[in-house]
Amino acid sequence: MALHIPSLNGRELFATALFVASVFIIGLKLMNPTPLVIWYTGEDYIIQSEQIGDIYTTTDVIVLIFASLIVCGSGLYLLLYEQIHPAPLPISPNIPIPATQEAPVPFSPLEDRKRRWETVLPTLKEDQQLIYQTILDAEGIIPQSDIVEKTGLSKSNVSRSLDILESMGLIEKRRRGMGNIILLK
Repeated sequence: MALHIPSLNGRELFATALFVASVFIIGLKLMNPTPLVIWYTGEDYIIQSEQIGDIYTTTDVIVLIFASLIVCGSGLYLLLYEQIHPAPLPISPNIPIPATQEAPVPFSPLEDRKRRWETVLPTLKEDQQLIYQTILDAEGIIPQSDIVEKTGLSKSNVSRSLDILESMGLIEKRRRGMGNIILLK
Protein backbone atom coordinates (compact mmCIF):
# COMPACT_ATOMS: atom_id res chain seq x y z
CA MET A 1 0.00 0.00 0.00
CA ALA A 2 1.51 3.31 -1.10
CA LEU A 3 1.44 6.31 1.21
CA HIS A 4 0.17 9.47 -0.48
CA ILE A 5 1.90 12.62 0.73
CA PRO A 6 0.20 15.77 -0.56
CA SER A 7 2.47 18.37 -2.13
CA LEU A 8 2.66 21.71 -0.39
CA ASN A 9 2.34 25.01 -2.22
CA GLY A 10 4.40 28.08 -1.30
CA ARG A 11 2.07 29.37 1.42
CA GLU A 12 1.65 25.97 3.05
CA LEU A 13 5.40 25.39 2.95
CA PHE A 14 6.06 28.82 4.51
CA ALA A 15 3.46 28.19 7.25
CA THR A 16 4.99 24.76 7.91
CA ALA A 17 8.49 26.24 8.17
CA LEU A 18 7.23 28.95 10.56
CA PHE A 19 5.44 26.34 12.66
CA VAL A 20 8.48 24.06 12.95
CA ALA A 21 10.90 26.93 13.64
CA SER A 22 8.63 28.41 16.31
CA VAL A 23 8.13 25.07 18.04
CA PHE A 24 11.92 24.63 18.02
CA ILE A 25 12.47 28.10 19.53
CA ILE A 26 9.84 27.48 22.21
CA GLY A 27 11.49 24.16 23.09
CA LEU A 28 14.92 25.76 23.33
CA LYS A 29 13.69 28.64 25.48
CA LEU A 30 11.73 26.41 27.83
CA MET A 31 14.62 24.00 28.30
CA ASN A 32 17.35 26.67 28.51
CA PRO A 33 16.23 29.91 30.13
CA THR A 34 18.73 32.76 30.06
CA PRO A 35 21.05 32.33 33.06
CA LEU A 36 21.22 36.06 33.83
CA VAL A 37 18.71 37.33 36.42
CA ILE A 38 18.43 40.92 37.62
CA TRP A 39 16.77 41.51 41.00
CA TYR A 40 15.58 44.85 42.30
CA THR A 41 15.48 44.97 46.10
CA GLY A 42 13.94 48.43 46.43
CA GLU A 43 17.24 50.25 46.78
CA ASP A 44 19.69 48.24 44.73
CA TYR A 45 19.90 46.04 41.65
CA ILE A 46 21.40 42.61 42.13
CA ILE A 47 22.71 40.76 39.10
CA GLN A 48 22.84 37.02 39.47
CA SER A 49 24.66 34.98 36.85
CA GLU A 50 23.82 31.39 37.76
CA GLN A 51 20.66 29.80 36.43
CA ILE A 52 17.77 29.69 38.87
CA GLY A 53 15.12 27.08 38.07
CA ASP A 54 12.07 28.48 36.29
CA ILE A 55 12.99 32.16 36.24
CA TYR A 56 13.04 33.73 32.77
CA THR A 57 14.12 37.17 31.65
CA THR A 58 11.76 39.61 29.98
CA THR A 59 13.39 38.83 26.64
CA ASP A 60 12.74 35.11 27.17
CA VAL A 61 9.06 35.79 27.93
CA ILE A 62 8.68 38.05 24.87
CA VAL A 63 10.34 35.44 22.62
CA LEU A 64 8.11 32.68 24.07
CA ILE A 65 4.93 34.73 23.57
CA PHE A 66 5.89 35.73 20.01
CA ALA A 67 6.84 32.14 19.08
CA SER A 68 3.60 30.84 20.62
CA LEU A 69 1.55 33.27 18.54
CA ILE A 70 3.38 32.15 15.39
CA VAL A 71 2.77 28.48 16.29
CA CYS A 72 -0.94 29.14 16.81
CA GLY A 73 -1.32 31.21 13.64
CA SER A 74 0.60 28.89 11.33
CA GLY A 75 -0.96 25.80 12.91
CA LEU A 76 -4.47 27.14 12.35
CA TYR A 77 -3.60 28.11 8.80
CA LEU A 78 -2.35 24.58 8.08
CA LEU A 79 -5.36 22.96 9.73
CA LEU A 80 -7.90 25.16 8.00
CA TYR A 81 -6.13 25.53 4.63
CA GLU A 82 -8.64 23.32 2.80
CA GLN A 83 -11.56 25.43 4.05
CA ILE A 84 -9.78 28.71 3.25
CA HIS A 85 -8.64 27.61 -0.24
CA PRO A 86 -10.92 24.85 -1.57
CA ALA A 87 -9.45 22.71 -4.33
CA PRO A 88 -10.94 23.22 -7.78
CA LEU A 89 -13.36 20.54 -8.89
CA PRO A 90 -11.87 17.99 -11.28
CA ILE A 91 -13.11 17.97 -14.87
CA SER A 92 -14.52 14.75 -16.26
CA PRO A 93 -13.14 13.63 -19.60
CA ASN A 94 -16.48 11.88 -20.33
CA ILE A 95 -18.62 15.03 -20.29
CA PRO A 96 -18.95 16.45 -23.81
CA ILE A 97 -18.37 20.16 -24.20
CA PRO A 98 -21.17 21.86 -26.13
CA ALA A 99 -20.00 24.08 -29.01
CA THR A 100 -21.51 27.19 -27.39
CA GLN A 101 -19.81 26.56 -24.07
CA GLU A 102 -16.12 27.37 -23.63
CA ALA A 103 -15.41 25.93 -20.19
CA PRO A 104 -16.01 22.25 -19.37
CA VAL A 105 -18.85 21.37 -17.01
CA PRO A 106 -17.53 20.43 -13.52
CA PHE A 107 -18.67 17.32 -11.68
CA SER A 108 -21.81 17.51 -9.64
CA PRO A 109 -21.18 17.22 -5.88
CA LEU A 110 -22.53 13.64 -5.93
CA GLU A 111 -20.17 12.61 -8.75
CA ASP A 112 -17.29 14.26 -6.92
CA ARG A 113 -18.16 12.33 -3.74
CA LYS A 114 -18.42 9.03 -5.63
CA ARG A 115 -14.99 9.57 -7.17
CA ARG A 116 -13.52 10.37 -3.74
CA TRP A 117 -15.21 7.30 -2.20
CA GLU A 118 -13.75 5.09 -4.93
CA THR A 119 -10.23 6.38 -4.27
CA VAL A 120 -10.55 5.34 -0.61
CA LEU A 121 -11.41 1.74 -1.44
CA PRO A 122 -7.88 0.45 -2.27
CA THR A 123 -6.50 1.80 1.02
CA LEU A 124 -8.71 -0.46 3.16
CA LYS A 125 -8.23 -4.01 4.44
CA GLU A 126 -10.16 -6.96 2.93
CA ASP A 127 -13.32 -6.98 5.11
CA GLN A 128 -13.39 -3.19 5.19
CA GLN A 129 -13.11 -3.11 1.38
CA LEU A 130 -15.98 -5.57 1.02
CA ILE A 131 -18.19 -3.57 3.39
CA TYR A 132 -17.21 -0.22 1.84
CA GLN A 133 -17.89 -1.57 -1.67
CA THR A 134 -21.31 -2.81 -0.52
CA ILE A 135 -22.13 0.68 0.76
CA LEU A 136 -20.85 2.19 -2.50
CA ASP A 137 -23.02 -0.19 -4.54
CA ALA A 138 -26.03 0.99 -2.52
CA GLU A 139 -25.32 4.62 -3.57
CA GLY A 140 -23.75 5.52 -0.20
CA ILE A 141 -26.64 4.67 2.14
CA ILE A 142 -27.65 1.22 3.42
CA PRO A 143 -29.12 -0.41 6.54
CA GLN A 144 -26.49 -2.25 8.59
CA SER A 145 -28.53 -5.48 8.46
CA ASP A 146 -28.34 -5.39 4.64
CA ILE A 147 -24.55 -5.22 4.82
CA VAL A 148 -24.53 -8.43 6.89
CA GLU A 149 -26.85 -10.06 4.33
CA LYS A 150 -25.00 -8.94 1.21
CA THR A 151 -21.44 -9.60 2.41
CA GLY A 152 -22.01 -12.88 4.23
CA LEU A 153 -19.84 -11.62 7.11
CA SER A 154 -20.86 -12.11 10.73
CA LYS A 155 -22.71 -9.32 12.55
CA SER A 156 -19.79 -8.82 14.94
CA ASN A 157 -17.26 -8.60 12.09
CA VAL A 158 -19.43 -6.09 10.22
CA SER A 159 -19.98 -4.07 13.38
CA ARG A 160 -16.24 -4.04 14.19
CA SER A 161 -15.30 -3.02 10.64
CA LEU A 162 -17.97 -0.29 10.61
CA ASP A 163 -16.58 1.06 13.89
CA ILE A 164 -13.11 1.25 12.30
CA LEU A 165 -14.47 2.93 9.16
CA GLU A 166 -16.37 5.39 11.33
CA SER A 167 -13.27 6.19 13.39
CA MET A 168 -11.42 6.84 10.11
CA GLY A 169 -14.13 9.38 9.23
CA LEU A 170 -15.28 7.44 6.15
CA ILE A 171 -18.81 6.54 7.24
CA GLU A 172 -21.48 7.69 9.63
CA LYS A 173 -23.88 5.49 11.59
CA ARG A 174 -27.36 6.81 12.30
CA ARG A 175 -29.78 5.03 14.57
CA ARG A 176 -33.09 4.13 12.88
CA GLY A 177 -35.56 2.14 14.97
CA MET A 178 -33.90 -1.13 16.06
CA GLY A 179 -30.97 -0.85 13.65
CA ASN A 180 -28.47 1.52 12.05
CA ILE A 181 -28.37 3.24 8.70
CA ILE A 182 -24.83 3.52 7.32
CA LEU A 183 -23.89 6.59 5.25
CA LEU A 184 -20.69 7.33 3.38
CA LYS A 185 -19.16 10.67 4.29
